[in-house]
Amino acid sequence: MRRWGVVAAIASLIVAAAPIHEAAWATGDVAASSTRPVQPSGTRPPIRDPHEQSVTVSSTLGEVVLSLDPRQRFIEPKCLFIPLTVSWRLRPGTTVVGLLAVTKPGSAVNNQDSFVLGEDEPSSGSYLDHVYACPADGTGQFALAGTVTFLGLGASELRTMPTIGFQVAAALTTIAGLSAIRRASATLVHGRARVGASRAAGGVVVVSVREPGGSSWMNLAVPDVGPTGEFSARIAVPLATGTRVLAEVISCTWCTGARAIVTVR
Repeated sequence: MRRWGVVAAIASLIVAAAPIHEAAWATGDVAASSTRPVQPSGTRPPIRDPHEQSVTVSSTLGEVVLSLDPRQRFIEPKCLFIPLTVSWRLRPGTTVVGLLAVTKPGSAVNNQDSFVLGEDEPSSGSYLDHVYACPADGTGQFALAGTVTFLGLGASELRTMPTIGFQVAAALTTIAGLSAIRRASATLVHGRARVGASRAAGGVVVVSVREPGGSSWMNLAVPDVGPTGEFSARIAVPLATGTRVLAEVISCTWCTGARAIVTVR
């Protein structure tokens, strides 16, 4: 969110900023005085990609171009900040107020945001802003839309921006290092459920077994998952040689499911 040289008249246009996203508030990702999830420190550089989509909003006072990459993916159980490049060419003394909303067809998602280009900005330029989607919003197709108001000497022009569609995918989950070690009185199952190199997957891990020659799986454990994805389960019997042990990640709102199978030797 960007505000430079904003006069009182402009401030009145953006009073109706978005309510705090309920899911982000519940997880502590929103400062109490904020109208949107707190943007993480260290913003990413502008995306330069042939798949980037752009829309142009024009008026007699100039034009604004909004661009983003339509291929996005969650990386953690927090709101995803999606880079949005804002470029402009304006007449001197023009102020621009943009009111944006990320929505999801068929849902109540309405993540609002805003930007302001003050009259003291250069007549042309660009900067990197962000819009956002949160795990509670789910994955799939989203849309960015809104209005852009151009304010100049004796002129005020409201324009509706063309919609930009984009996709948010779930983070990729893997299960690695799965082992089933038979002891005299139990079987110990170990593994790692991760997103990326060291982040624990979301959801839950379920450990199931299938006896040799059997056709159905029996759930035996739901182990805790450590901060870097390690999990362990103790099955209270020594499983027979040839028993198949399945570890599966399920019920993650921001990451994919994953499964791995090992055979007791």
